[in-house]
Amino acid sequence: MKQQEERNWALAMHLAGIAGMLFIPPAGNIIAALVLWLIKRNESEFLNETGKEALNFQITLSIINVGLNLLGMINHWEWSWGRPGFNYYYWDLRHFSLFHGTRGVVMVVNIVFSAIAASKANNGIFYKYPLSWRLVK
Repeated sequence: MKQQEERNWALAMHLAGIAGMLFIPPAGNIIAALVLWLIKRNESEFLNETGKEALNFQITLSIINVGLNLLGMINHWEWSWGRPGFNYYYWDLRHFSLFHGTRGVVMVVNIVFSAIAASKANNGIFYKYPLSWRLVK
C-alpha cells in the first residue's frame, strides 16, 4: 500500500467517529470506526493500531455519553417527580437539539480530539488519545 493511501485511510478512521455521531447518534461513531478498522486492519500495522485507537476512543465517548445521559435522566426525574408540587416536566425544542447539554460536550470533545488525531495521521504520525480506555487490544 502506498504511504499516502495509508495516511488517507488512517485519517478517515479518525474522522469516521465524528460522521457516525452526527448521523446515528447513539452508536454510529462506534459503527463507523469499527467498519473501517475491520476493512483495513490487515493491510498495515499503522492502520491496525490507528483503527484500534480510534475505535477505543469512540467506545469511551459513547460510554461517557450514556453515563451522563443517565445522570441527566435521574436529575430530571428527581426534579419533576421527586418533589411535592412539581408533578410535570416542561419539554420544549431545546431538549432535542444536537448540542444540548452533555451531548454537546461529548460532541465537542470528539471533534477536537478526532481533528487532532486526523491531522497527525495525515502526517503519518500515530496519535494516542489522552481520554481513552483501551478496550480493544
